[in-house]
Amino acid sequence: MADLYLVRHGETEINAEDRFNGGGVDSPLTAKGIAGAEATRKLLAPVDFARVYSSPLPRAMTTTEIIAGAQTPVTIDPRLREMWLGDWDGAKLADWQDDPEFYLYRHRMLEWDYQRYHAEGYEHMADRARHALVDAAHWLGDRRGLVVSHGIVLTIMANYLSGVPLNHARDSGQVANSSVTVLHGDGTNWQILAWNVTADTLGELTPAQQQLFK
Repeated sequence: MADLYLVRHGETEINAEDRFNGGGVDSPLTAKGIAGAEATRKLLAPVDFARVYSSPLPRAMTTTEIIAGAQTPVTIDPRLREMWLGDWDGAKLADWQDDPEFYLYRHRMLEWDYQRYHAEGYEHMADRARHALVDAAHWLGDRRGLVVSHGIVLTIMANYLSGVPLNHARDSGQVANSSVTVLHGDGTNWQILAWNVTADTLGELTPAQQQLFK
């Protein structure tokens, strides 16, 4: 069974401005985002990856290059791009946080009226991202792969594939920028081995989890 090391890109300017950072917008990494990606590079330096996968969005590709190195071949998979948020992309979160639709978007996701905002629904995103991760697991076999993607995609997929109902797959809270979540699976059966790990939290892991970073 494959181990997929799911890394969320480093903090971007849009993240720092507390705006929706979906698949329809992009901005450069901040200094904090670059530093976070570099810390993740050091965290993952002992890990031997058989293949590196990345979302095509520039913020993910920049993070991938920092972590894996400019000379490392990267498989760009459009199915790993962030979920399209339509009219919300780039808008300030504060402008929507009191709206009932924002609550549904975060907590009862299958009831969110995504079409009203010209956005992509969670079911569609989960279907295309699932196929990307299943294909990666099949190719890797018993090896390790690095997957650099986005907050919504990685939070939803790690939980959903490991058995959490899609409607509740954000209840755990969203993975942090530059964090690593390790998903173990064969394309059918999946298990989260480590969740939302950063260089600062490595010491909090169990001995078995720490072995994942050696």
